[in-house]
Amino acid sequence: MKKSFYLPFLSILFLIGCSSDDDDVTTPVDPDPVEETPYYEIPEALVGYYEGIDFSEENEELYDDLATRTIAKHTNMLDYTDRHDYLYKADEDPAKPDNVVLIYTGESRYWEEYLSGGNSYDPQTFNTEHVYPQSLVDNTAKGDLHHLRAADVQVNQSRGNYPFTDGEGSYELIDGNKFFPGDEWRGDVARMIMYMNLRYNEPFDEMGGLELFLEWNAEDPVSTLELQRNEVIYDAQGNRNPFIDNPHLATRLWGGDEAQNRWNGEPVEEDNEAPSAPQAVTVSEVGYETLDLSWEAATDNVGVVKYNIMLDGESISSTSSTSTSLSDLTPGTTYSITVAAVDAAGNVSEESDAVEATTNEDTEAPSTPANLTVGTVTANSVSLSWDASTDNVEVKEYDLFLDGEYNATTTNTEFTVAGLEAETQYSFTVLARDIYDNESVQSAAVEATTTEETGNGGGTSAELFFSEYVEGGGLNKAVEIANVTGEEVDLSAYSIQKQVNGDGEWRDAYALEGTLASGDVFVVINGGADIQAIIDASDASLSGAPVDFNGDDPIGLFKDGVLIDMIGVDGDVEFAKDVTLRRKSTVTAPNTTYTEDEWEVLEKNTVDGLGTY
Repeated sequence: MKKSFYLPFLSILFLIGCSSDDDDVTTPVDPDPVEETPYYEIPEALVGYYEGIDFSEENEELYDDLATRTIAKHTNMLDYTDRHDYLYKADEDPAKPDNVVLIYTGESRYWEEYLSGGNSYDPQTFNTEHVYPQSLVDNTAKGDLHHLRAADVQVNQSRGNYPFTDGEGSYELIDGNKFFPGDEWRGDVARMIMYMNLRYNEPFDEMGGLELFLEWNAEDPVSTLELQRNEVIYDAQGNRNPFIDNPHLATRLWGGDEAQNRWNGEPVEEDNEAPSAPQAVTVSEVGYETLDLSWEAATDNVGVVKYNIMLDGESISSTSSTSTSLSDLTPGTTYSITVAAVDAAGNVSEESDAVEATTNEDTEAPSTPANLTVGTVTANSVSLSWDASTDNVEVKEYDLFLDGEYNATTTNTEFTVAGLEAETQYSFTVLARDIYDNESVQSAAVEATTTEETGNGGGTSAELFFSEYVEGGGLNKAVEIANVTGEEVDLSAYSIQKQVNGDGEWRDAYALEGTLASGDVFVVINGGADIQAIIDASDASLSGAPVDFNGDDPIGLFKDGVLIDMIGVDGDVEFAKDVTLRRKSTVTAPNTTYTEDEWEVLEKNTVDGLGTY
């Protein structure tokens, strides 16, 4: 492990063993000598996590042991997009469970106000701050919750990627290129930066320097919110921030001012007393997959920091408030629920008296789709539409049947059945399915006869066009180009380009190669894709641009340098974030103006149709 950033200090034993009267020995002087603590009295709740680490070791040996443990325990590597599943619970306001506490300002904001992705909640007031800037870390670290915090959008923008510096009072930008987080957040920042050094070998000097963070770690003790975050993140990704568990570990590793020792008396006395058991656990607002839970607060000699929720004897979640909502339950199921209180030292109370609750069961099928109607008919396709069904819970999707056999599923109330034979009569029906897979009866059948073949060998378009667009999770991105001209097409005249955030400038041209048979498609994917169906459909795999688009980056198909088809719109508009777009088979020509009505919108990572048209 690299240690170019590591600043070891001399042990007291070494200083004692050196005589100042010996002219042959020059004794280095530690500017901040630290009285040694040979071991810690680790709280019972943390003994298993830190088992095997010898805390009497010095400097490099203890650093290596802690780093190895922190890395090994990080078993769930979260993508940056996964933060929405955990961050707002980690930053939950203990006084207002539906809110989050924002770093630097300390404001409490409703948790759904985050500015990210396709969130449509209004207003959007906060986003995600990388305390160690994401531009300076690798992809693994970008999603590590230990250095992610909810932050006011404007304050986050003001901080930018600037290093931290000392100051006084509330947060402020100093000299236009350094940031002081505020007195209340100094310790939080220091312990997050120390974690990033321990876990990822990220240097201190780019962020403000180790000496500064040692000062902040000593001056600003661990807060209840930090303790809460450490527990939530531990549950989410498997590892802890040891400097939150005990800030004194930083003193042991790097010296500096004596920091809070949460494991050995001063300034926090050891706490072996468990909280009282929570009382009066009450269930309310029972749904199909959810229920609300509340209880009376437990008491403790120091303070309760969270409550563990047990479902049928298994711990499923925790909260710092005296109420919570349970989700992802099974409809029509009876659960036994208990609650236990946990204090800052990790002492756990006895479980509350159990309460039982039964979720609602849904056996009601949706209404039958009405007014199934035939629209455009071609030699090989028939477009259909129908009235939306209703349901006591929620309609999920519709199944299309062709001559009594299942053909396709859609979430829309219109669909084009393709791949049909010319001059052939077909019968169509449709049924509705709700989110619990209750099916309606099939609609009344409608019939349609396809037309005769056209003169261009069955083709329906005079030019190539985009037929599918995948903007999935991570690097699961692809575009599909269809040839329904009736003739084999030489691809050497065609290229794909993109715009960044719809800025109007086409760039990153990728020239297509080879030929494309009539009725076939050409699929270009991002080489980092990890969904096998995308990999299997690939005709060309690129390491990045132009197949590194996001939902606000238009994609263009060019012929001889001239734009002939386009997905997306000019301007910084998220036209297709985290979705798959599939072109309706009624479309018979490319279009340089993106038209939503030409596309069917499918859920994120839907790739079952990629590679065929």
